[in-house]
Amino acid sequence: MRYSKDHKDTSRQRLIELSGSHAKKHGFNESGMASLAASAGVTTGALYKHFDGKADLFAAVITAELERTAKMYDGFDPADDASAAKSLAGYLSIQHVRHPEQGCPLPSLTPEITRADDAAKAAYQAGLLEIHAKLRRLTGTAEDAWALMAQNVGAVMLARAIPDGKLQREILTALRQAGEKLLADSSSRSISSGA
Repeated sequence: MRYSKDHKDTSRQRLIELSGSHAKKHGFNESGMASLAASAGVTTGALYKHFDGKADLFAAVITAELERTAKMYDGFDPADDASAAKSLAGYLSIQHVRHPEQGCPLPSLTPEITRADDAAKAAYQAGLLEIHAKLRRLTGTAEDAWALMAQNVGAVMLARAIPDGKLQREILTALRQAGEKLLADSSSRSISSGA
């Protein structure tokens, strides 16, 4: 049976999305093609119809996951402190810590990029720069955007690595307050500079 191009594209996107969720929860390198295929409800052969291999799938997952994360910032108004604080609270939440499959790929998949091929590294760098550009619009400077990104990703990684729920919340609260201060300071600078 022949499928339309739209069906193939939709199937490919679904495979990327479900494989991405699986990889964020279980690790991409630790997951074989069989478990990635099973997470998408298909056979390994079906994955190979869409991807040249595991490395090709990983580059596609990285691209899609980072694009999804970057799009989350599209509707943000830099002058809307409440919206920025709500986003920060969502990112630095116990929900995000406990459910990596539903969240940002940076805390889950960044460590795996160091061992990935050049295609995955290029996809990662492009996606990271896109997210940085969106955060720069919110913070006002490249330095503050990098700082906010590194703080948030690092906080989630630290919280995921420890079993003590109280300590997890302490880390998340501290970084949420630091992020709110960074955003407030950025907002104050842009108001005083007339930007």
